[in-house]
Amino acid sequence: MLLHDLASSFSNAESNRLFTATVLQTETVAVARPAPFAFIRRLSPRWVLLIVCALFVLQVLPYLSYRWVTDESWYAGPGLSLALGEGLKDPAIGPNDIENHVDARPPGTALVIAAAFKTFGIGQVAARLGSVLAGLFTVLLTYLLARRWFGRHVALFTGLLIGTDNLLILSSRTARPEAFTILFALLSLLLVDRYYRSSLPVLVAAAGLVAAIGTMFHITLLGYIVSSVLLLSWIDYSNGKFPLRGTILYSAGFTCGLMPYAVWVFTTPRGVEGFRAEFLSRAATASLLEKFLQEGRRYSDVLGLHLLPGHLLGSLPIRLPIPLFLLFSGWVLWRCRARWFYLALVLTVPSLLWFIYTVNKSSRYLTLLSPVTALVVGAAIAATLHHRHLRRLMMVGAGMVVVAQFAGNITLLAAARKANYYVLASELLNAVPDGEAVYGTITFWLAFHDQPYISYERTWPIDAEKRFHVRYFIAGDRMMQLGDDRDSFYEELNQQMKDIEARSDVVRNIEDPYYGHLSVYRVHR
Repeated sequence: MLLHDLASSFSNAESNRLFTATVLQTETVAVARPAPFAFIRRLSPRWVLLIVCALFVLQVLPYLSYRWVTDESWYAGPGLSLALGEGLKDPAIGPNDIENHVDARPPGTALVIAAAFKTFGIGQVAARLGSVLAGLFTVLLTYLLARRWFGRHVALFTGLLIGTDNLLILSSRTARPEAFTILFALLSLLLVDRYYRSSLPVLVAAAGLVAAIGTMFHITLLGYIVSSVLLLSWIDYSNGKFPLRGTILYSAGFTCGLMPYAVWVFTTPRGVEGFRAEFLSRAATASLLEKFLQEGRRYSDVLGLHLLPGHLLGSLPIRLPIPLFLLFSGWVLWRCRARWFYLALVLTVPSLLWFIYTVNKSSRYLTLLSPVTALVVGAAIAATLHHRHLRRLMMVGAGMVVVAQFAGNITLLAAARKANYYVLASELLNAVPDGEAVYGTITFWLAFHDQPYISYERTWPIDAEKRFHVRYFIAGDRMMQLGDDRDSFYEELNQQMKDIEARSDVVRNIEDPYYGHLSVYRVHR
């Protein structure tokens, strides 16, 4: 197995024997004392797997229809268009934008959502169901990898860590691509590991194909592709083969996986234009230095900044102990199993560097590294089998991280109760006559999915009124009111909305504890 062979000849059998002898069985010095976490020895693998999966489901399923957010409409729109047989385009975007005519983003998420809409009907739960399953399979695969590499006892800690990971739980509860992307990344790395042990060319070609499928959900997977190429070069070199053998086969599989998308781009009307707009024009909106400086926004969420109410409390990094423990686990690996540490660097650094280039600075991209961080902690526990006090510290630390992550997820679930999208959608629909065009944030598109809707994210209010004859405007949502102090977009948006409101009647005011103090306006004719 790749991880163990990179480290030493430390086998699974030896790992299980040492863990049982030094951790789980009774230690006798002068007086017999139970070893820490000795109860783990009595848990069968089946029960451990059940506990991990049940814990994940417990955090994902409650209030699954609540707290529908902006990004989800951006992915659900093309999914609905596909389900209705209208092609890959976004009906939530105004006709002035290319995405209203062709959405050239990787189509994986839209395809999954389209299948869910056709099977279960149109709604939040259906749109999110694919992410729930992808997240569950990610937890299962991470646990099984840890069990194979470190033994079933260490795998319990790894499974609990990934099963309570805040970013994975959040991604699995939303109609976004991160859960799918990391699942296919793990499957691709597993095939690379099998290629190392068997040297079968079909395995590495399949790894490239699986990576291409993952890329069809989001291009954030490209960092893992670089990691795989580095690993394949080392594998072939260490086995005395042509150093580029695996890389060539991997590239061939990856290219084959991208061919259907490439054919679609070149054969679909305005497909090339949509591709350029999505991957070239928008990526060039900021310099690389500006993107690097904006990375702080991504990591501020990881540290837990601005999660507590109040000016002073909002400056507290309440999640700081979790990344600090992960860094400590990396240090333990470096001291006890240096090659495991270097392998972890190969699996994480390319992705972190790739994230700098991306325009979106969402912390959810870091979900792709969640399985690796859980495996790093498991590797650190396995590496300290001969270091009694350090081993106990690692176990206690891992347990505290699990508790902290679980508490954070429960807190988010409690907050989600305030964001009842079904109730809000019903009130909005009652305020607007059937068939009338509506203008507002893309978040509310799903409520009006069966009538014309134009979102302000890509169309100015004045254009919506003058060019597309929209009469009903929804104002006062959270983003419109709070905006982004780094972007002048919301300043201009609110200025134009004031002009619209001055020439409109208030149809209804809606007070929502999460989405804001909304007002529905009808423009005078």
